[in-house]
Amino acid sequence: MNWTDFFRESALSDLDLRPVLVSLILSLIFGQLLAWHYCRYSPVLSHKRKFARMFTFLVTTTMLVITVVKTSLALSLGLVGALSIIRFRTPIKEPEDLAYLFLAVAVGIGFGADQRLVTSVVCAAFLIFLSLTKTNSAAGVPPRLLVHVSAILAQDGPGPSNPDQALRALLKEVESASLQVDLRRVDLQGEEFNANLILDLADPRKMGGLIQSIQVALPEATVSVVEGSSLD
Repeated sequence: MNWTDFFRESALSDLDLRPVLVSLILSLIFGQLLAWHYCRYSPVLSHKRKFARMFTFLVTTTMLVITVVKTSLALSLGLVGALSIIRFRTPIKEPEDLAYLFLAVAVGIGFGADQRLVTSVVCAAFLIFLSLTKTNSAAGVPPRLLVHVSAILAQDGPGPSNPDQALRALLKEVESASLQVDLRRVDLQGEEFNANLILDLADPRKMGGLIQSIQVALPEATVSVVEGSSLD
């Protein structure tokens, strides 16, 4: 028995290599497309590129599994038993992350089941629709920022001397430049005053002036600003 006969005499002898290669190429292309779309349009703040690298692996692995098990009932039953003992403990914090994962699995299943045209058309149409809806919705939404302000209450000299004065001065400045102000947290440790706010800016070009006005109202204050479009 030569090596060719050894590989042919198996449960996978019905597989044709050419359709599998076509499905593999499509899986790699659509995995990269999902990763690009996720990095470009997802509002998630942390680890976007690291998380997006999973999509190509997920689509390709799912395609391979479906391609193998569809040739044999025994392999399909074995897959059910194998998956029953696997536990995935990675937490998915954002619902949109879970939606992209399900889409990646669906694409892999479609290519593995030889439904290449339907899978390609539906996936491409769905991503285009998401791109258009996210672009249109983002066009009319003011930029949302998470602002952290830290200041020392002045007992002698200019500036507020108690937390109530500091909070009133801070809110007065941010309300004049924002469409909406959401005060999330206020901390007081000794003479150190800290506040976290979520601002919907009327004009993002006024951010520099807003920081200067906060530092005038709260002398020597430290102001930190991060993007917060995914915060509710």
